[in-house]
Amino acid sequence: MKVLFSVRENRGADSLLDDRFGRAAGFMLFDDEHQEWSWIDNSANVNATGGAGVQAAQTVVGSGAEIYIGAELGPKAMAVLSKSSLMLFIGVAGKSAQENYMLYKEGKIKRMV
Repeated sequence: MKVLFSVRENRGADSLLDDRFGRAAGFMLFDDEHQEWSWIDNSANVNATGGAGVQAAQTVVGSGAEIYIGAELGPKAMAVLSKSSLMLFIGVAGKSAQENYMLYKEGKIKRMV
């Protein structure tokens, strides 16, 4: 299973969740089968004048992730992601990707719609 997190920086499992989606610095992808963390850069959208959420959503869909954990989504990003097979969860900003993964495994984070 692959889990994607919207994060503030590229620090692997220690990357802190960002409370933004489209303008997050990037996404941390965790492959739990291989126990590997990889970085997906989102810097092109950080200062975008518009469309950041949709562009980020397309990046997320293209990542191969099955689960997204992170910031709540705006309506346009939600429209893109709700058409995919991704399961969407609201993460805890300020906690690391690893901490949010554990919260997910323990059933302690809320699923989006």
